[in-house]
Amino acid sequence: MVKRGFLLFAFVIVFGGLHAQKVQLDSIRWINKDLGHLYFQKGRVNFNFVGNDKFKSHYAIVKDTLIMTDIYTSSADNFRVKHKTNFKFLIRNLTQSRLYIKAIDSNAVKLAGPGTYEFTNFKNSYDKDVKLSAIRFLSSTCHGDCPQLEITISANGDYHLRGGDYADPYKGEFTGKLSRTQLDTLNYWIKHGELKKMYGWQQQDQVVDAPNYYFEIDFENDKKKLSVTTNQPPLNMTDLVQFMLSSYKKLKLTPVSTGR
Repeated sequence: MVKRGFLLFAFVIVFGGLHAQKVQLDSIRWINKDLGHLYFQKGRVNFNFVGNDKFKSHYAIVKDTLIMTDIYTSSADNFRVKHKTNFKFLIRNLTQSRLYIKAIDSNAVKLAGPGTYEFTNFKNSYDKDVKLSAIRFLSSTCHGDCPQLEITISANGDYHLRGGDYADPYKGEFTGKLSRTQLDTLNYWIKHGELKKMYGWQQQDQVVDAPNYYFEIDFENDKKKLSVTTNQPPLNMTDLVQFMLSSYKKLKLTPVSTGR
């Protein structure tokens, strides 16, 4: 019995070391069935467990434990001392495709709740059966120079822009057409975006001084229109938002004559 226990202990130590060595989390975007996310980049971790986007500026992998860390100063000691708060999660399983984590200390439970989260690698998300009929996108201004845009794109790439403040030189109505490559890119983000999970989705928190984005999407062979309003796009929509925001700058657009 003692020998068996020793072997088990040795396995845990060896497995933990090997596990930590092969973890390469930076640049992998993880998403779960509720469209929450984890994203690791340059020592920082961005996450959404319970509907709100948050981040910790430090993280580390110690054997089979993910440790997120807050490092801060306080007026209680005249900001002279650096304080550290850890949030520990057990990595129950990790492959290139899936990540399972569970909060294992009180700080982490307050952050994420007591359940186990299953995340999948977002690059693997793809629904070949989703086909775009038309997409309408509105972007508001902010306290800075965010462009005011109304963009409509049909399935064949026909493009209509109504530009407002900060959309110079495209202020007014314009038409154009996406190239085959641009249309393929749009369709890729539509199929890649887990959009069929967003019926009834609502943003939980609001971001100060950020533009509002509104999507109205029609799918082929589907009478149900998808409408999404957000000023903090969830991970699954960020690539689509960036495509729409930059699209009018990459097209040859023709002004729409108002006539007299």
